[in-house]
Amino acid sequence: MMKKVVALGMAFGLPLVLGLGPVLAEEGHSHDHGAGMQQVMIKGELVDSLCYVAMGAKGPGHKQCAIDCAKAGIPVSILEDGTGKLYTVLPKEDKTGLPESVISKMGDKVTLKGDFYENGGNKYVAVELVE
Repeated sequence: MMKKVVALGMAFGLPLVLGLGPVLAEEGHSHDHGAGMQQVMIKGELVDSLCYVAMGAKGPGHKQCAIDCAKAGIPVSILEDGTGKLYTVLPKEDKTGLPESVISKMGDKVTLKGDFYENGGNKYVAVELVE
């Protein structure tokens, strides 16, 4: 009888606890995204990643398309002058989008200041300021 109770507890209790994991993790989401990160300034052009990677599209002639793509949710990147390195631009805070100061400068040469992250070979900058 005891084995049946334990088995039932595992059968119903474990999925319940595992199912609540994401909910509990979301509620306790209080870590500092900038902790230990390196502050960087990158000079380059803001590009929409899809058009740049798929077609090499960039520059003033692609500005409106890049703005439209950014507004539609296509990831924004900065193409670094001189190196050609591509950094994905992230918002400074989670659960937010990129600021209008970034989106309005798509296709422009800018200086972007923010926190640098690297994960899985990909480079990211959480934008603090764009000029």
